[in-house]
Amino acid sequence: MIGHLQTLAAIARHGTFAAAADRIGLTPSAVSVQMRKLEETLGVALFDRSGRNAVLNEAGRRALLHAEQILELFGQMASGVDDAALTGTLRAGAVMTELLGSVVNALPLFRQRFPKVELQLTPGASAELIGLVEQQRLDCAVIVRPAYPLEGVLHWRALRQEPFVLIAAADERSDDVPWLLAHRPFVRYDRRSHGGHLVDRFLRRKRYVLDEALETDSIEAIVLFVARGGGVAIIPRTPVLQSLRAQVREIELGVDTFYREIGLLERTDNPRAHLNGDFWMALKEVGGVAT
Repeated sequence: MIGHLQTLAAIARHGTFAAAADRIGLTPSAVSVQMRKLEETLGVALFDRSGRNAVLNEAGRRALLHAEQILELFGQMASGVDDAALTGTLRAGAVMTELLGSVVNALPLFRQRFPKVELQLTPGASAELIGLVEQQRLDCAVIVRPAYPLEGVLHWRALRQEPFVLIAAADERSDDVPWLLAHRPFVRYDRRSHGGHLVDRFLRRKRYVLDEALETDSIEAIVLFVARGGGVAIIPRTPVLQSLRAQVREIELGVDTFYREIGLLERTDNPRAHLNGDFWMALKEVGGVAT
């Protein structure tokens, strides 16, 4: 709810929902959702919505005075709590490639700053983790950004973009992508996943005829299968490839290269927004930087 009060103060300071959204890093629709939830909680309308812009009414102005006092007290409380003394639990989810890659690498940095905060990690597919964040069963999740817009209370913190590459066994001599897809068994990244959908869209656009050997949503299994001579695959170039140490060749797609975006998903009304932000910063420090 502190986030709602901060948004209310931003609207009063900058004049409109859109201007406030721009300053605090939310979408106008997210700001609107927060204000409606605040009104529902308080049981009064805070804005006069008869014109083009929402203007604070008398109840809104009174609420703003209280909000500013609460925010001042909260700021004093937050600044008075040392990170090393902070306790609690951060419930984070992650797709497996990130759990074995950037998340594991970021844990020592996060634990160094918050030694008394317990981190609970939940692996899962991006679609599943989005649902858990929406249901507030997770505080945040490191996922692949879906193709559809993230609206309402969902907030996205970008980390990096990963190019898709074709992988083949280490002893494969050809680097001709069309030839390899036509003459080698194809190991498909599950088309029901966000990343697999991107691969499927690429294959359909190029009209490749494939000899499909296997389909799975596990990039780790795909890499190991290809390394053992099981065929070729198109997957994102992710840090977990180095962790697996599998002997595969990475062949770039050239002008046909496409990408998936990795980031941290959270709710704008999450009470652990401070910890979410520090977790995101730790992920960036170990190499998860948006490009």
